[in-house]
Amino acid sequence: MAHVIDVSSNSGRSSTEEIVTPDMDSSSISTPEVDSPEFDLLDGRVSNELPHEVITAPLITRDAYQLGDGLIKAIPQYGVIGSILSVHTHNSVEAYGDPRLYLNTNAPFSAVVCGVQGSGKSHTVGVLLEAMMISGDDRLGTLNKRLSGLVLHYGEHGGPQVCEAAYQCLSSDPLVRVPTVKVYVSPSQIATMQKLYTGIFGKTVEVIPLKIAHCELDAQAFLTMMCVNSGAEPPLYVQIILNLLRDMGENFTYAGFKVRLEDKKREFNPMQLSGLQQRMALLESFLQPNLAAPRFKRGRVTIVDLTDPFIDPASACSIFEIITRLFVRADVGTGKVLVLDEAHKYLTLSKGSQEFTRSLLSIVRQQRHLGMRMILSTQEPTVIPPVLLDLCTVTIMHRFSSIGWFDHLAKHVSSDFNSDAFDAVVKLQTGQAIVLAPGGLGVFSQLGEKHRSKEYENFGRRWLVVKTRRRVTKDGGASILVI
Repeated sequence: MAHVIDVSSNSGRSSTEEIVTPDMDSSSISTPEVDSPEFDLLDGRVSNELPHEVITAPLITRDAYQLGDGLIKAIPQYGVIGSILSVHTHNSVEAYGDPRLYLNTNAPFSAVVCGVQGSGKSHTVGVLLEAMMISGDDRLGTLNKRLSGLVLHYGEHGGPQVCEAAYQCLSSDPLVRVPTVKVYVSPSQIATMQKLYTGIFGKTVEVIPLKIAHCELDAQAFLTMMCVNSGAEPPLYVQIILNLLRDMGENFTYAGFKVRLEDKKREFNPMQLSGLQQRMALLESFLQPNLAAPRFKRGRVTIVDLTDPFIDPASACSIFEIITRLFVRADVGTGKVLVLDEAHKYLTLSKGSQEFTRSLLSIVRQQRHLGMRMILSTQEPTVIPPVLLDLCTVTIMHRFSSIGWFDHLAKHVSSDFNSDAFDAVVKLQTGQAIVLAPGGLGVFSQLGEKHRSKEYENFGRRWLVVKTRRRVTKDGGASILVI
C-alpha cells in the first residue's frame, strides 16, 4: 500500500514524497503461491540437500558431525587429525566434551602448515597424508576411497636426506595398510639417492630416475624448462625459440622442434649459443623417447626428490611445474593431494619461482574443479607468496617465536586474534598447533542463548588450539640426540 509521508531535508525544508511501505495489517499480506513452479529455483522451498559450504567444509568437529544424519550422509569419508584443546574468540574461550577434530577427505582443500624445527610440523603433514592414504583402520576415521598423492621435495646440498613423506610406507603395526611409495630423483644423482633410500627403507621404496617422455613435453613445458619468464624481456635466442614455437603451434613435437632449432643455431653468437646449450643440456637430462609406466596411482605416494648439487632452486621449480601439470592431467580415478615439502627451500619471492607460484595459484583457485587438495609445509611463512596464504582454506601454526612471522600470517587470515594469541603460539608444546579454518564446522555456545537448540556453524574468526594425534606410520622427523 502507498503512503504519503513527510520527508525533511538537511536544509530543514520539508517535502512530500510517495513511498511504498508494507501495510502492517497482516490480513492484507498476500499468501505466496507455494505451488508455483517459479519457486523451484528459489530458496523459498525447503531442500533436502545440505548447502555446498557444509558439504565442502575442510574441518569438522565431532559434535557437528554427529548432529543429526545430515553430515554423516553428506561427508562419507573423513580422517581423525587430532583433539581440540580449546576454542578461542576475541573475548571468550571454550572447550569440547568430545574433542575429536576431523579432516574432510572427500572435498578439496588447501592448507599451510608452518612452524620451527621440532614443533611437530612434519608430524602433522604425515597425519594429514595418513588420513587420505590409509584405509581400513577405524582409529583413523573412515576412508572409502584412497587418494593419489604427489610430494615435491628439494633438499639442501649440505648432505642429502630422504623426504619424510617416504615414511608413509613403514609401520610397526602389521595390520596397517600402508600406501606404496615411489621416489623419482635427478638422473645425475640416481646412485646416491638409491643408496640413501635403500639404506632406510630397503626394497619397500622404489627409487628411479625422473624422466619425461617426448610426448609429455608440450610447448608450455618446454618454455618452463628453458626458464622463460613471461614477465621479463627474454634474450635474443629465447625470442627465436618463441618464434619457432609459435610457428609450430599445436603441431609441436620435440623432434620437429630440434630440427628447426638446428637451422637457427647458425644465427647465434657464441654467448647466445652457450646459454642455449646450458638450458638444453638440463632439459635433455630429464627426457626419454618413450612413455614409461604411470607415475601416479590411487593409493600411491609419488615423491619427486630433486636433491642435486647441480640443480638450483629455480631449475627445481621449473621441473616441479612440469610434474605438477602432469599430475593435474593424470586420470587416477580418485581425488588428488599435492604436498609441497619444505617449501621455503624453493618456493620463494625470487624470479625463478614466479612461474611455479602462478601455476600453484591457478590450482588453488580451481581446486574444486580439479579435485585437488594442496598442503604447503614450511618453516618460514614469510617467504611464501602472500596471495597463496590468502587463498588457503586451512592454516596450521605450530610453535615459533618470531613476531614478524605472526604479524605476516595475521594479515592474511581472518581470525579474531587478541593480545594473547601470539603468547599462545610461543607456548605451544610439540605436536600442538593453532588451527584457523573459517569454513570449518562446529557446535558453539551462544552468549545469552542458553536454551537455544544446538546447530552447527562455521568456525568463522575463531581459532582452535589442537593436539595432533599419534601416527600409525613411522615418524622420520625425530630429533637426533647424543644420549
